[in-house]
Formats: sequence, C-alpha cells, structure tokens
Amino acid sequence: MVIKFRNSFVNITNENEYLINIIASLNNNQAKTFFYLNSYSFYLSEKNTEFREAINKADFIIADGYSIVLLAKLLYKIEIKKVVFTYIFATKISTLIKNNKIFLLGGEQKIIEKTAEILINKYNLQIVGFLNGFFNDGEELIKKINSSKAEVLICGMGMPKSEIWIQNYLSNSKLKCVFSVGGFFNFLVNDKKKAPKFFYNSGFEWLFRLIQEPKRLFKRYFLANTYFVFQLLKALFTHKEKKSSL
Repeated sequence: MVIKFRNSFVNITNENEYLINIIASLNNNQAKTFFYLNSYSFYLSEKNTEFREAINKADFIIADGYSIVLLAKLLYKIEIKKVVFTYIFATKISTLIKNNKIFLLGGEQKIIEKTAEILINKYNLQIVGFLNGFFNDGEELIKKINSSKAEVLICGMGMPKSEIWIQNYLSNSKLKCVFSVGGFFNFLVNDKKKAPKFFYNSGFEWLFRLIQEPKRLFKRYFLANTYFVFQLLKALFTHKEKKSSL
C-alpha cells in the first residue's frame, strides 16, 4: 500500500511489513533503501529539491512520526503504525542482520567508534568498517565500502545528507540493504535518551526531544510541524469541499 501526500509517500504501514522487506532485501543481490517520513522530512521534501528527488527514489519508506499516522487516518481513513528503527533495533533488526557484514557511516568520530564497539560486543554483529560523517570523497568511500564486502549500510549522517549521499552513490555499491537512521548512533551510545513510552505512544516524542535539546530543535520543530499541520488542514478542507460538491 502506498500513501501519498504532496511530494512524499509511505509504503510500509507497520512493523511486520518493515521486517519482511528487510529479510527479502538481505536475500537479494540488488540494494534496497529504507528511509523514513515524519513532519521534518516532509518539510524538507517540500523545500529541498535534491532531497525530494532522493527520498522519492527510496524503495521503502516508514511512518517514523505520529504526524504521518494521523495524516493517513484523517485524510485516507487508513490505520497505519508508527515504525522507528531506533526503537526496534535491539529486539528485531539486530537479529535479522546478525549474519551479514555491516558498514557504519556518519556521526562524530567518538560516536561512531563507540557505536561499532557496542554493536560488536553487545549485539555480536559483524562490523566490517565505519567512518564518521566528515569526509570529502564519496567515490573513495564507496570503494572502501565495497572492499569491506559489506552487505548492510547503516547511515546516520543526518537528514538530508544521508538520503542524498545514498542515492548519489548507491548504484556503484555492492550492498543489499541500506538504512537511513537519523540519530540512531547517538541514541545507541546514550548520548541522547529515548523517549519514555508515554511520549512515544501518544505522539509527543518530538516534545520530549525538544525538552532535551531546545536550542537545536526548536526552529526545526516549529517550522516543520507548523508547515505540516497547515498542509494537512488545507488538504482536509479541499477534500471536504470536493465531497460536498458531489
């Protein structure tokens, strides 16, 4: 099922679909990309042409924010589930990729080093290489990834950098499964705390994060959430007008 809204879409509607497609990708020789949509990525897709093109080339996109769940319910009367890589990595995704070679990309040097250490020692994963997000030569990097024989790339350079880089260089890779994971590396090393279940389940995870990092996130959330709500209300009003004219 594909749920479209303006320049964005979601085609993974629950956790089970997500996991099934990861398994299928790992058994395939053609790289598949797994991106995510929330109010911020929606906002970026409206304002950044390069990012919009990158995210619309994705093979699979999950509803990472409650805003997308609400959109599907209000505009299309479809019930979908929020799926967040960070929250299901430990119990689900780490098990699926335990037999695959993994390359980590993004974040500060101390964060990516600690991430690799945790994934090796705690999750017993095969980390064949890692690099921070501050590099200049994309061609050399993809050669390094190919030389490592990595099958899975976990990319946490931040949005929109991750998605744009992935789509620019993916065709030259030998990867099977590529994840754009936002701040996953920081969460994993406890540089940032996960939101309690109440915030997560009620759709106010963004508020918890805003309380943690008000200076960095206020402008992002204010702009993105305001823009998203405006576009959703406009779409709902237009939809209602069309129905009443029938």
